[in-house]
Amino acid sequence: MAQVSELSHKRPRKLWWLIGFVLFALFAVLQMPAAWLIQKYAPNTPYVQHVSGNVWQGSAIWQIPLSSTPLTGMAEWSWQPWQLLTGKLGADVTINSEQTRLNGQVKLGLNSWQIDDMSGKIAPETLASMVDWQLPNTPIQVNGVSLKRQSSDNASSESAENESAKNAAGFSEADGQLTWVGGEVGYPSGGKVFYITMPALRAELSAEQKNNKNLLHINLLNNQDKRLGDLYIDGNNMLDVSLTQRLLENMPEYKGQAPQDTPVVSVRQPLLAGLGVP
Repeated sequence: MAQVSELSHKRPRKLWWLIGFVLFALFAVLQMPAAWLIQKYAPNTPYVQHVSGNVWQGSAIWQIPLSSTPLTGMAEWSWQPWQLLTGKLGADVTINSEQTRLNGQVKLGLNSWQIDDMSGKIAPETLASMVDWQLPNTPIQVNGVSLKRQSSDNASSESAENESAKNAAGFSEADGQLTWVGGEVGYPSGGKVFYITMPALRAELSAEQKNNKNLLHINLLNNQDKRLGDLYIDGNNMLDVSLTQRLLENMPEYKGQAPQDTPVVSVRQPLLAGLGVP
């Protein structure tokens, strides 16, 4: 009897069998080819050209049809399993396109996506693919940019009036900055090219709430922390641009007279239209 009791004590308990099965299933999922997942869940996406690796670690060649010249590059990821404890799927991501290189963390939730500590540079060749302008050969430096964007799926119809500001789609968190040394910019308008000498500027990112909308605010400042303009992006991907007299004074053909902090140009348009997407 003592031997039987000792043998039964040494047998693995059901809990350990369950833990072992869960771990086995998890590692099996992580070893699944990333290309198979893309084919299954996004079979007709035109933006991904080639995928290699698995869920844990891999890479993909991407292409975005901006204007007449597609923007292409490579994205590499390394999964962060501890992000599952926060209810999110997270990975360390590196994005390359010609001389552009960005690195940070990307997190996906049920009704949100998030970028943390994204840093690097956006090369002038990449900028030229995004806008049909004459640009200086100077990159934009990206410094610790963090964004969190909520979707409207988590809004409750019963409490929409009381919690519309809380549940509105848009940017609930934003931080970091972009810096650019500037230079001469030529942009076409009405069959003519207008030139402006852009000063060295800094773009400060923050989240702001206006009219029950969660907005991404991009505050444009010069080296003396003087206001050059403001950009706002809402949850419907609408872009609001406001430029001040101080910035427009760098345009030789501009003859307006106003206090330097006065907004003299205001434009509202879809965000992708501002990037030259047809």
